[in-house]
Amino acid sequence: MVSPLSALGLTSQPLSIYWNPTGPSSSTITVNASSPGDAAGQLDALNNLYARAYQMMSLADQLSGTEGRANFSQSPTQSSDTTVANVTYFDKTHYPVLVPAEQFQFKVQQVAQNQVNQGSTLNATDASAVSTGTDTFTLTVGGTGYNLQAAINASDTNATALSKIAQAIDAANTGVTATVVQGNGTVQLQLSGQTGAAQSFSLADTSGNVVSATGLNNSTQASADAKFFLNGTVYIQPDNSVSLLDGHLQVDLTGAGVATVTTGPAAGVDLTQSLVESMNSFGALLAGNPYLNPALSSAWSDLVQQQVGILSNYGLEGGSQGLVGLDTVKFAQALQQNLGGTAQAIGGLAAQLQGFVQTLTAYPGTSLVSSASPSSYSTAYTNLSASLPWWQGGAKGFSITV
Repeated sequence: MVSPLSALGLTSQPLSIYWNPTGPSSSTITVNASSPGDAAGQLDALNNLYARAYQMMSLADQLSGTEGRANFSQSPTQSSDTTVANVTYFDKTHYPVLVPAEQFQFKVQQVAQNQVNQGSTLNATDASAVSTGTDTFTLTVGGTGYNLQAAINASDTNATALSKIAQAIDAANTGVTATVVQGNGTVQLQLSGQTGAAQSFSLADTSGNVVSATGLNNSTQASADAKFFLNGTVYIQPDNSVSLLDGHLQVDLTGAGVATVTTGPAAGVDLTQSLVESMNSFGALLAGNPYLNPALSSAWSDLVQQQVGILSNYGLEGGSQGLVGLDTVKFAQALQQNLGGTAQAIGGLAAQLQGFVQTLTAYPGTSLVSSASPSSYSTAYTNLSASLPWWQGGAKGFSITV
């Protein structure tokens, strides 16, 4: 297959040592303060180009060959039953200190829930059922009372009156929110509190008939605390979020039952998502940096379109200017249906990216910028008289005067 970079129309000039920087500090050229703007811009563009190419290359290495197949065979952090306990966050960078993998046994007796009150259904355009004038009522939340009021005009309809009552409740910032639910010519108020037994609420009329006329004190769901066992220890809390491993793992309780959450390393799904993000970072630089040769962006777009066509069945989606997305649901389904085939397909993408970066770094830096560089610093890009070219590991301390 002909490399998309052949569109540059240049003769490849391989480096004596393949570019493999050990970190940002070993792949940066510094320019003195007197450097012309174009020179500084070109060097900065090349620094970013090589840095993002290396990041993408590092991820591609983990998804190709033997290492890639091994990563796809690993089990990620997961729950045995997401209808009981669902993993909402896991800091994959924390995993190396977890040896062996940890397990958390959940036995959920009850999830936390909020109180919900459903008011009476009223005809939206009828005259307000709430009495005219300034109606006052009390909303008590967790033992704390709040005095509220709503001014109802003689011309107000039920829809208008309920809207005013909802605004009064929301403005009080009690933790209870009001929603006007509209039906087929009808309206009713719905109140929702916060989760936890201590967040129960009640309403009572002080003057007027806001509560009685609207049925606002009709509770259809009671507030409750979450009650569960975690590795044999009982816990009672007002919400369903469980923080583990000093915040590195977050689990949401979703229903009654038993589930086991097992930690695992950054597996194929995580690495593929990271690879897609690095591809977009790389593609955005090529498309948006005026100092880089525009043929690079064109070559990159060709490669992305080619790979999207091949991998669309695995959830890879193409966008404009060489950007790409990953449908994680479709990708997960592909893994379940054909793990080996999916791993091989992503390995093929990784190999194409490796080839692109290898070809890219074979060109002299002067070929990668949008215009010819001044001769006073152009040779520095491929200067092999130093211990190493500046973009290779161990090549530090370059200072280029232009």
